[in-house]
Amino acid sequence: MNHRNRSASWLWAVAIFAVYFQEHGQGLVMWVAMGLQFLVYPHVVFWRARLAADPLRAEIQNMLLDTFCFGVWAALLGFPLWISGLLVICGCMNMAAFRGGVGVGQALVATAAGAVLVALLGAAAPFAPDTSLTVSLMCLGALGAYLGLFARSTYRRTVVLNDTRVKLRQSEQALQGQLDAVQSLQAQLTEQANRDPLTGLYNRRYLNDSLQREFDRCARDGSPVSLLLIDLDHFKQINDQHGHAMGDAVLCRVSTLLAQHTRTSDLCCRYGGEEFLLFLPDMGLDAVCERAERWRELMAAQRWEIEGQSVGVTLSIGVACAPQAEMTPAALIALADQALYRAKSEGRNRVCVADAPLALAVA
Repeated sequence: MNHRNRSASWLWAVAIFAVYFQEHGQGLVMWVAMGLQFLVYPHVVFWRARLAADPLRAEIQNMLLDTFCFGVWAALLGFPLWISGLLVICGCMNMAAFRGGVGVGQALVATAAGAVLVALLGAAAPFAPDTSLTVSLMCLGALGAYLGLFARSTYRRTVVLNDTRVKLRQSEQALQGQLDAVQSLQAQLTEQANRDPLTGLYNRRYLNDSLQREFDRCARDGSPVSLLLIDLDHFKQINDQHGHAMGDAVLCRVSTLLAQHTRTSDLCCRYGGEEFLLFLPDMGLDAVCERAERWRELMAAQRWEIEGQSVGVTLSIGVACAPQAEMTPAALIALADQALYRAKSEGRNRVCVADAPLALAVA
């Protein structure tokens, strides 16, 4: 951009300087110097910046060199007002575009340094601020054209920047949407991995991951924990007499009934083929026995019409309780399992509770 702006705008400077030189009878040296400055120099500094390790830094140095040269020319010509003003304004605008107010200050310092150097070398022309109407109008036109060119470049950069911001925002939104979809899918996969595919209850994997955490929480709070192991009585007969599809349907009906009568804090899992485990935190022995008996009675009273056949099932339930979560989950499950075995051996369709002395011994 700077190469294009510098090359195009400095052609105006060539025309202005040519008219001014013609009016003031400048010699060959000034003409050659002017040609080198405004026709050759722009391409030399462009390639210098392009080949530099840090092009932006090199171009800022080029612009400071521009303003230094402008100061030299202003002094060599005796500071003609329109020409000097044109050079200083354009130099300051270039630096302001890249360095802001600091850039303007740097441009003014560089311009002054060029003028002072010429003065120290004794090459400064006598002060002559006036210019002809032709030169003044050419300077005015050049300044207007340069401002238009500068504004056009700024506008294009702004449009490109805004387009880039819009595209970045759209990309961010698209990425966020994809991230949300991935997180949702991950949550679904995690949920599926933790659920029994038939009944929808939590599976044994989730039980193993969660039980110790819940035990630890209840132990910190000094709260009781209770656990039920539930077995469907004579479930094999249902499979044998009505088929496994009927057995699966019964498992789903039992699972739904259990899930409907549990608290949000309870943990209801399918523990094995026709076995279910219910973990009841913050619930003492009396309350859990009452609940277990209510489930047993509710299940015994159920008759389901499945594929035109009336099917019912009873439950054997083993209950174990740790008053202050003072044992391991495995020990509590073992107690509930022993109580379940006793319920089945005593005739099924009943609730049996693990003996308290046994519970303390295992703890």
